[in-house]
Amino acid sequence: MGIRAFYRDTRHLWTLALLLGVVVAGFIFIRGVMVPPTFGDQGPYRAAVLDEIKQLPSMLISDATCLECHAEVGEEREGTLHQQVRCIHCHGPGREHVALARKAAKDRSVTLPSADEWDGDFNTKLDLYLTFDRAACLVCHESVVGMPADFKQINVAEHLEEQGAGEPDNPEVCSDCHGGHDTAP
Repeated sequence: MGIRAFYRDTRHLWTLALLLGVVVAGFIFIRGVMVPPTFGDQGPYRAAVLDEIKQLPSMLISDATCLECHAEVGEEREGTLHQQVRCIHCHGPGREHVALARKAAKDRSVTLPSADEWDGDFNTKLDLYLTFDRAACLVCHESVVGMPADFKQINVAEHLEEQGAGEPDNPEVCSDCHGGHDTAP
């Protein structure tokens, strides 16, 4: 059996070996590009990522940023049960609103639109909204298993009956007695 016969009879194996070699080389190249250099320094944990995350701009607007213009809300919330609730929880991220407010502070011709009314979607794309919808209140205050015992929870039907709610099915029924920032009736 000559070399030509050997090559002819094993050509499919050489093709497979070449293809396998290309796949392995491609995997090694892509892994080298995709895996950060500090991966594996401390096992599968990459401690350097914490410093990288710190350098990223925050996607959230802080309450301090909101209170620069809305100081009266901070005063209204002070000492209340909602003092620790972040503005973003009830009003959305507000990034566009803050950027526009900063432009308006420098240029009087820029108008700042009012906040939208909440669309009832917890995955809303609205930047800034107002809500008096009980669904927003009940996210935190509806009595559910696993909520800390000292957290203000209510059984909605019982609470509305005890309070003598005229329209218990009205989405704005909570705001009949409670304010959003100072919830004391």
